[in-house]
Amino acid sequence: MIRDFSSFPNKLFLDDKECDPVFNNSLFGTRDQEWRSLRYRLSPVFTTGKLKGMLPLIGECGERLERHLEKISNENVEVTDVLSRYSTEVISSCAFGVKCDCFQKKVSEFQHYGKKIFPKDTIGLIKNISYIFVHSVAKFFKFSLLNQSGVKYFRKVFKEVLNQRMTQSTRRNDFVDLLLDLKRQEEKHEIFGLDDERMLAQAIPFFAAGLETTATIVSFALHELSLNSAIQDRLRQEIQSVVNNYEVISYQALEEMKYLKMVILETLRKYPILSFIQRESLHHYTIPETGLQLERGTGIIVPIRGFHHNPMYFPDPEVYDPERFSDENKQQRDSNLILAFGIGPRNCIGKRFAWTTMMIAMVYILRNFKVERNSQTVEVLSIISPHVSRSPSGVNLTFKRL
Repeated sequence: MIRDFSSFPNKLFLDDKECDPVFNNSLFGTRDQEWRSLRYRLSPVFTTGKLKGMLPLIGECGERLERHLEKISNENVEVTDVLSRYSTEVISSCAFGVKCDCFQKKVSEFQHYGKKIFPKDTIGLIKNISYIFVHSVAKFFKFSLLNQSGVKYFRKVFKEVLNQRMTQSTRRNDFVDLLLDLKRQEEKHEIFGLDDERMLAQAIPFFAAGLETTATIVSFALHELSLNSAIQDRLRQEIQSVVNNYEVISYQALEEMKYLKMVILETLRKYPILSFIQRESLHHYTIPETGLQLERGTGIIVPIRGFHHNPMYFPDPEVYDPERFSDENKQQRDSNLILAFGIGPRNCIGKRFAWTTMMIAMVYILRNFKVERNSQTVEVLSIISPHVSRSPSGVNLTFKRL
C-alpha cells in the first residue's frame, strides 16, 4: 500500500468507460497514469486552506441540524436518518452548491437520488461484486455500477449549477468553484482535461461516498456515547470549553478538540465503515517475508475489520475505549493500523472533509443535547456491510436539551 505502491497502484474495479462512463472517469475508477494525473490535479481542492473556505457552509448545516434536534428532543429518534439529512445538506451544499432543505421535507430529491446512486437491492449487490471480482459478468451484461436515474438527476443539477456560476460569476468557495478554477487553469491539458463530464464524474462519487459514511459513523459514535456516560460527559466538557474560547466554531477550534478526535477514531476502529481495501498486482511480485509469488493481475483484499479487531494491536477489541488513541498510546502502535480511510497514495482524498463534517455534527449535537438510550435502543448493534456498514435495526436514541 505504501512502500511497494508502484507494484499495486490500481483498484480491482472493472475499467470500462462504456459500461459506466461516470464511475470509470472518477478518481475511484481510473487507473495508472490517468489516476495519477487526476489525483495530482484534484489534491489542491482538498487542502486545509480550501477546507477552511468551506467551513462556514458546513457550519450552517450544523446549525440546521441543531434546530431540527430541538424540534424532536425527548422523542425516540432513528439517528442515522437524521444524520443522513445532515450529511446530504453538507455535501449538496459543498459539492453541488445547492441548498436542499432536507430537514424541512420528508424526503428531498437530493436525499432520494443520493441513496439510489449505489443500489442496495440484490441486483445492486450483484453489480458491485461483478465490478470488483467478476468483470466478465459486468461486461457481458453491460452493468453500470452507479444507478443511472441518480446519475441523470445529478447531471442535470450539476450542469445547471455550472451554467449559473459561469454566467453570473457567483462564488461560494465550494467544490464546484474549485473544479471550475482547475478547469480554467488547464483548459489546454493535452490528455485528461477536466471537461464538464469529467468534473461531473468527480462530483457524483464524492457525493455518494460521503452521504452514508458520515451519517453512519456519527450514528455509531452517538450510540456508544449513550452507553458510556462518562465518555460523553468528558467529550461535552471539552467541546464546551473550546467553543467558549472562540466566537465561532473555526478550523483552529476543531483542531484543539483532541478528545473528540479520539472518540471518532475509536468509532472508526470498532465500526469500520467498509469491509476491505482492494488492490491489483501490476506485475509479478514476491512477498519478501514469505516468498509467496503473485502473478500479474492478482487481486489483493485487505480485511479492515481483521486489523481493527485484532487483539494483538487492540486488546479487548469489543470494548469502546477512546484512550487507545491518546498521544501516549498512539506512539506504541503502528499508525497505519487504522484503515478506515484507506492507506498510502490511494487513500481517501476527501479524508479532511469527512473529518470536518463529522466533528461539526458532534459539536452541534453534544454542546446542546444529552444523548440517551430509550426503550428501542439495543446495546450491541448488529452490523451488515453490503456497501457501507450499517445496522439493519437502526440506531435508536433520544436527545434531551441541556
